[in-house]
Amino acid sequence: MESDWSVTPLDGRDDVVLVTVDLRNPSPVDRRVRVTNRLDGPVLPPKRAGVPEPGWDDDGFDGVVPADGRRSLGYACPAPTKRPPVSVTDEGRDDGDASTTAVDAIRELDDPRPPNDAIPAGRSDEADGAREASAATETASDASVPPAVESWLAAVEERVDRGERLTAASVETATAALDDGGESVAELAARLDDDAVALEAVAARATALADRAAATDVPVDDLRRLA
Repeated sequence: MESDWSVTPLDGRDDVVLVTVDLRNPSPVDRRVRVTNRLDGPVLPPKRAGVPEPGWDDDGFDGVVPADGRRSLGYACPAPTKRPPVSVTDEGRDDGDASTTAVDAIRELDDPRPPNDAIPAGRSDEADGAREASAATETASDASVPPAVESWLAAVEERVDRGERLTAASVETATAALDDGGESVAELAARLDDDAVALEAVAARATALADRAAATDVPVDDLRRLA
């Protein structure tokens, strides 16, 4: 297996780099290859349908280079430049045994919503009404959120939005997200991990309290007579 690589700071930045790897297989059979990231940061692979393209994981790429063929890869990494940025391991002849994973299935999913012309007459109005009711419920729910909680959720949402822009980012999108004056990529990743834990804890407690509040029926009239 022959390979070349390049590592380029993202628009002159030192905290995020773009890595490209060109793999060439001169043998007459398909061969499996492992490309392992050597930089001091997580792999940000290309994505489709919200999940990494086939073969990518947190540490690099596993895949096949066709006989007498080549394959080019590219990913981003929030880390300083290091040379070489990757290690390439020829894992031998490909046996063609590939299994379909849940992630593979997600990539193949189309939009689950039916086309408008597939909705029977009358159902479209019902669907519109349901959407309007849902939107009204969400608006009422938003309005009833205490200001302190709303402020916290807004800050979390801003970090999530920035993280999402970086997760499946093109060069232009990543540059814009990094230029927005927020914390560094490493700080953002750490904050998002903490946010996820906090949100899960708050959601669990809020659900339990909501169930208790809904089940509580204070006997107002009886207590008023005792007063």
